[in-house]
Amino acid sequence: MGIDKKYIGKVTETNLDDWLHSTGFLFSQNKTQIERFNKLYEDYDFKLKNTNINVKSIIDGSFCIEKKSKIISIDKNLGLEIENLKMVARKGQSNISQSVYDKMKENQKKKKGDRY
Repeated sequence: MGIDKKYIGKVTETNLDDWLHSTGFLFSQNKTQIERFNKLYEDYDFKLKNTNINVKSIIDGSFCIEKKSKIISIDKNLGLEIENLKMVARKGQSNISQSVYDKMKENQKKKKGDRY
């Protein structure tokens, strides 16, 4: 599958709509567009043969509903540390705790690619 080299440069502003219909980006509107589409995709291996797609479940949102919700807990100390880092980003180094300052210095000493 792919575009034949003889068609390169043939797409213009006046025939773009026809190309979009013929290549499947828009629904075909006439027999010529359908024939072009069929010729373009004649060797395409469609993997969903004999498979039903429930359009209604996609539209009403019941297609991919998670059965069980996941509970995520954040350590309270981590939340405080994040707030301190946000403050540093906004106001600079004034009024930050020593532990946050030490962590910043430690991160600056690490080389790229170091994990710890």
